[in-house]
This record gives sequence, structure tokens and C-alpha cells, in this order.
Amino acid sequence: MTDKNYMVLFEKYLRGESTAEETEALIDLIGSEDKFKEMLEVELMNADPTIDETIKKRIFGKIRLETTREKSYLSVNWRKTMQWAAIFLLPVLSAFTVYYFTQRPQRNLQPTVITAQKGEKAEVVLPDGSNVWINSGSTLTYDRHFNGKERSVYLQGEAYFEVTENKKRPFIVHTKHITVQALGTSFNVRSYETDSLASAVLLEGKVKVSASGHETILSVNERATFDKRKQTLLADRVEALNFIEWKNGNIYFSNQTYDEIARALSRIYNVEIQFASEQLRPMRFSGTLGSSGIKNALDILSMTSPMYYEMKDTTIILHHKAEMVK
Repeated sequence: MTDKNYMVLFEKYLRGESTAEETEALIDLIGSEDKFKEMLEVELMNADPTIDETIKKRIFGKIRLETTREKSYLSVNWRKTMQWAAIFLLPVLSAFTVYYFTQRPQRNLQPTVITAQKGEKAEVVLPDGSNVWINSGSTLTYDRHFNGKERSVYLQGEAYFEVTENKKRPFIVHTKHITVQALGTSFNVRSYETDSLASAVLLEGKVKVSASGHETILSVNERATFDKRKQTLLADRVEALNFIEWKNGNIYFSNQTYDEIARALSRIYNVEIQFASEQLRPMRFSGTLGSSGIKNALDILSMTSPMYYEMKDTTIILHHKAEMVK
């Protein structure tokens, strides 16, 4: 057994999980007290500096105390040897093991976080095989319990989900304002902090959407929209495929204000958009802006509205045509 693996073996034995072969290897190690003592002391010397010094001293003291009694504990009978091992290992490793499991950084306990920065998109396959496409300026989080009794993820922003069917483990998307529950289905969830509305659109299957004490069941081509200010949850019929155009680089808007459109374009293209005219903010637009870049999107908007724009590096300023200097 290598020095790298001995602590893992000790921990397995203490938990009662070691195999017969591993137990024999542990007995062999214990049979060489000097090596055992040396290995533990080296481990402690190299341990994380955040370990309390008093804990280290207690462990060193236990090592020295126990190794002076080696002959009275050792026996050729393996059962007696294991009794000795239990007596020896428990006091010597207790402090270290408590630290190992409760105080050292728990990397495996940390949630998994996937972020699509502004101007980017991300795609991820979850542990259950579900596929998720994450839109610009969005973050998806799930923890190590994801594939347990339920499959929960936490979303800030927008994502499209194709969920692997599992009737025993519901798939739940949590956002700040709405919760969407499904068994096996395809749907889009949008819940940006800066938007006045949060929504879910169903493409396949059925989902339950909950928000602020309200609840609705969606069928295919239905949308649930939660108004954050009014605290209302309403459902309506839509062409669901339009709402996942962003996956392919296209940008679709459904009767959204220029204020909302500006925030969306800012996220998608990682630019700053300013309004020179406040008259533009409440104006609305429905349609697809294509996938040819920010200039093409602004050209379409300017052709269908009283808006024109100017670009200064990564800053875009929107003007009302009535304010043009002739």
C-alpha cells in the first residue's frame, strides 16, 4: 500500500467499508509501528495549515503514547490484531478524521454552477441525461443531491430544457419568481432579474408552473407569464418554437417593449445600449431579428419603428426620428 492511499484505507476501515484484502493490508501496515508512526507524523506536518495546532498536538501525543505500548497490543492472532487496530486507530485518527470530513474544503459538496456570460451561450448535459441550453447572461446551478428524490436546478436568466423522463423523480426548475415542475418534457424558462415578467413556454409534455401562491398546468404551445409587479400568473396560447429561436442564434420578441429589447440585446451582444429619447422605451415590437449581429438587429428595428441609432465602440445610443436634426 502506498503512502498516498493509506489514509483512505484507514477511513474506510473506520467506517466499516474495507474489504478483506484491504483489512489485511491495514494489518500489515500496523505491524510496522515505526513506519506507521512516521507516516502519520508526516501527514500531520503536511496537513492543511488551518488545522488547529491543539488538534495536531493531541494527535502527536496519541501516536507517541500508543507506540510505546506496541508489544502489549500486538498478537499473531489477526482478531486480536484488529482489536488492537481499533483501539489504536480510533483515538489516533479521531481528531484528524473529524477535521478531514467536517473542516477541510468539501469540493464534492459544492454545487455545480454553469454561467453563460453576456455575448455567449452554453449547453450542458445534466447527470440524469437531460439537456439544457443556457442563454446569454444566465446561470444554472444544481447540487450533489440533483439525482436523488427530485431533480432540482436553480436558474437565473433563461434556459431551454429537454428533460429525460423519470416519473419517480420530478424535474424542478427554481427561479426567484416562478417554479416549473416536469417529469419528462421540453420547455423554456425565462426569469431575468431586470425583467418585469417571468415566463415558461411548453414545447412537449406537460409542466406545472407555480408563482406567488398561484399555479397552472401548461399543455403544448402554452405559456405561463408571471407579472412581478401585479403578482399575477396568466396562461395563453403561443407558437412555442419561436421562444427557443435564441438557441440557433436568432432573436424573437413577443410584444415586448423597446426597454426590454434593449436589455436583451445588451446581454446577447455584450454591448451597452442607451436611450437618447425616453419616448422609445414603452414602444413595442414583435418579430425575429435574425442572427447576423447587433447591427442587423438594429437595422430591422429602425425600419419598423421611429427609431434610429448611432454606434460608438461598444455603446449604442437609440434616438427618436422626430428628434433628428435636419
